[in-house]
Amino acid sequence: MFRYARFFIGPVFFTGVSLLMVLGHQWLWLPGFLLILAVVLFDQALSHDSVDQPYDHNGILDFALYLSLPAAMTFFFMLFWVAGSGAQDALGLGSFVQSLTGIDVIAARNDTAWYHYALMFVILALPATGIGGLAGHELTHRTADPFALWLGRITMALNWGIAFPIEHVYGHHAYVGTVKDPATAARGDSLYQHIPKAMKRTVVNAWEIEKARLDKVGKSFLSPSNVLLRMALVAAATSAFAFWCAGWTGLLFHGIVCFSTKVVLEALNYVEHYGIVRVPSQPVQPRHSWNCNHVVSSVFTYNLTRHSHHHADAQVHFQDLHAHAEQPSMPGGFLAAILSSFIPPLWRRMITPKLLEWDRTQADRNEFPLIRAANQASGWPELKDSVANTAAPAQAIPQGGLGY
Repeated sequence: MFRYARFFIGPVFFTGVSLLMVLGHQWLWLPGFLLILAVVLFDQALSHDSVDQPYDHNGILDFALYLSLPAAMTFFFMLFWVAGSGAQDALGLGSFVQSLTGIDVIAARNDTAWYHYALMFVILALPATGIGGLAGHELTHRTADPFALWLGRITMALNWGIAFPIEHVYGHHAYVGTVKDPATAARGDSLYQHIPKAMKRTVVNAWEIEKARLDKVGKSFLSPSNVLLRMALVAAATSAFAFWCAGWTGLLFHGIVCFSTKVVLEALNYVEHYGIVRVPSQPVQPRHSWNCNHVVSSVFTYNLTRHSHHHADAQVHFQDLHAHAEQPSMPGGFLAAILSSFIPPLWRRMITPKLLEWDRTQADRNEFPLIRAANQASGWPELKDSVANTAAPAQAIPQGGLGY
């Protein structure tokens, strides 16, 4: 049963982390910090999960995904509540907690130092992205299931993630590994160079994709059929609720979390696709994204770590993704890779040998010109040893590489 129960750990733990925020002070960030620390440490301590055993009760796993919406809603309400001041007590939560426990949580909140809030924004960006963005990501891929699709889009709209569900499903999965893909960072680009470009192109691509869809069915861009506008209404309603709970401070808190989760989401894309190239006319194969089979990261990301199979077939549900242990793996594990990406020199040292290995063992000979151009543009001298820089076409890896 643990094979099923483990996918409930994310929403249950994150709900607990959110509820503890009512106590103020270090409880705003300490539980989230311990959660992140546990994921990183256990990822390194435990063996990788390469088991591809099928599941017989998919409904149980679907329910674990569905819990992401109430977990995300709990977090945002707690965020808006702790943004309050003075006698503000949205939905009477403080009075209710005091009646149960005798703890004056309103006084504790009002007495909480500013730096606890600053730490809260930094620490909770990661788990908030996980419970909202990653569960929403899985659900929005289920395009044949209207309920799952609706639930995923609502979950992501809570933090103004209205462009991602459209661009990611209908754009990124077609463009991955090419210059048109917002999520594929160029070799040599730091995370801080990648993020603004990725954010802008994600929004632009999403509007272009939705406009093309509406034109095809003869609908106006301003019609109720516009998915982006419907999601924007949900996002605006969430911001309005933040204002109702805590005024301008509530709105500010919502804005900060929305921005920070976007940053984390782009960091996630950054480490999943960094520097990999693909000829646009060639099919997407498992080798066109970095993979990860670390156990704990898999649990908290609904197997998004098995990224190679996810890109080979985006319609496969998370529980049916294969480990593909032979595919290129991201350095250090999923969460460790994300955290290291915020330190460009560290990321460069970690990813360079991985890129050289990918060029040597995974690249298709048709991709060698793209690799040579990417290495030249990167400005990284250490990439001069890439096989693509020196190998003649006749000596290159046969077309198809290690395909699916």
